[in-house]
Parts: sequence; structure tokens; C-alpha cells
Amino acid sequence: MKSLVAVVIFALAGCGYRLAGEGAVPEGTSTIGIRLFNNHTREVGLEVRLQRAIEDEFRRRGPLRVVDEDAADVVLSGDIRRFTNVPVAFSATDEAVQYQGVMQVGVRLLDRRTKQVVRQIDALQVSQDFGAVSGTVVATSPHFQRGTLDAVDLPNLTNVQLGLTRRREAIIDLVDQMAHDVYTHAMEGF
Repeated sequence: MKSLVAVVIFALAGCGYRLAGEGAVPEGTSTIGIRLFNNHTREVGLEVRLQRAIEDEFRRRGPLRVVDEDAADVVLSGDIRRFTNVPVAFSATDEAVQYQGVMQVGVRLLDRRTKQVVRQIDALQVSQDFGAVSGTVVATSPHFQRGTLDAVDLPNLTNVQLGLTRRREAIIDLVDQMAHDVYTHAMEGF
């Protein structure tokens, strides 16, 4: 029994922070700062939403504690390179009835002490489809039911109102999905 405990303790002590394909996170790393991403899109405020979502993701999942950049062991930064809504389905009259929101970011994880890039991902991309007219919205889907729109209101909304509402919800989903992916790619193997 004592030897089993010793093996477990030795194994745990030998486990270091690892980033897949990039070696180990520097010894003693316990904090992360998340810098406001540069927003190269026309979507105003997207960088603020993304920063908050990434901070929330790190707080929820750990193991690094989120602190101000000046006090952090490592700093996560990046660029929002692309944010578009592309029509992907059309009605018989060529009206766009479904769109795909696409967000692409580049991410860097920097060791503040050595000023070395620990991890760099040039292009992370997420996408989310959303209906823009009442006939393309599946009100019974879990995705729709998580949103703020009530299915009873669908017939009373114009396509423009519905499209804008669904677009806002898609942005929230894209940001949350991107924050999850940024965390996963920055910390995989941790």
C-alpha cells in the first residue's frame, strides 16, 4: 500500500504543465492574464465580449488563476481576424433564409518572465448557423430554447427583426464557442 501511495505521489510530482506539441508550461506558472484582443472586424465590442468569455472559461476550468496582465506568469493575447455572416440557404425568391456566422482568431500565449511565445495558434475558427425567417427556425431545438426569443412571438416578427435577434444570439454562441476553443487549444495536455 505504501509503495502504491509513493508511486502516485511520484507520478503527480512528475506531471508538469504541458501544451500539446509545445513542451511544458514554465515551472511555477499559476496565473494568466488575458489581454483585450485586437478587433480587425466591423463588429463593435466583439473584443470585449470575447475577453470576458475567455476569462470566464479560465475561471471555470482552471488550473490557472486569472489576474491582471502585469501580475500574470503568462499572458494570452490575440487578434479577431474575421467575423462574417454569410447567407447559406435561400427561398424560391432568392431571399436569404439561413446564415452562417463565422469567427476567426489568432492566439498567442507568452511567458512574461522570458518573453518567449509558449503557444501560438494562427487561425482558430468557429461557425454557427442561424435561421433568418420564421420558417427556418426550429423552435423545439435546444439551441433555440436556450435563447431569449419566445416561439409564440415568431409569427409576429418581421424577417428583419427575427434575423437581427437570431444574429445576436449567434454572436453570443460564437463567442462562447471560441472562448472554449481558445482555452482548449492553449491548455490542451495541461
